[in-house]
Amino acid sequence: MSDTDSQIRQPLQRRSQEAFARVLQAGREILEEEGLSGFTVQAVSKRAGVSVGSIYLRAPSREALLLAIHAQEMDRMDREEVWLAPTSVPPGGAREHIERVVTKTSAQMLANAGILRAFMRRGPEDPEIFVRGRAGSQRVAEQFEAALLVCRDDFRHPDPETAADFAFRMLYSMTARRITHGSDFESTRPLSDEVFLAELARAIADYLLGPLNAASTAQR
Repeated sequence: MSDTDSQIRQPLQRRSQEAFARVLQAGREILEEEGLSGFTVQAVSKRAGVSVGSIYLRAPSREALLLAIHAQEMDRMDREEVWLAPTSVPPGGAREHIERVVTKTSAQMLANAGILRAFMRRGPEDPEIFVRGRAGSQRVAEQFEAALLVCRDDFRHPDPETAADFAFRMLYSMTARRITHGSDFESTRPLSDEVFLAELARAIADYLLGPLNAASTAQR
């Protein structure tokens, strides 16, 4: 627990718990919609219908409230990653499995783009957000790589662990860039989320397994 976390006074009574839950939800919505520039205690107070004094009773600063929201959101996203726990290659084979894991991992990030954008932009200037974000990314990386490595015997790469690690770096870098900079920063060519996910999954599967056409030809 960080020093800032320890400053949060958790409510004990049900009514106070419900009020603080509204505060956290309001803060999350503001971060999603307006980013850090719109995130003030006054704005949270107005949206949550909870007085500024009551908020400061629980969270002594804007930064403490921000970190409380960050912790809640990271915990929520961690619980959603249920697809990252296979123990063997599922029916359908290695390519289908890899593309599914890639698609779901990247899609979860995109589904949370609003809140992730706020924290990704905050990280470089906030050491605690940076450390938390790094730990969260590394935790997802471990799970993601373990999910891919159930197919390690199908990898073309001589070092499966390095390949799985690099696959996550590809996924994270491209998806995070899309979240923070938008879909048209690198190119004016339209690229929907659906096409982005499909091409990313294909690229990573090809990197790990070899191009689909080459694999098909080799099996003849």
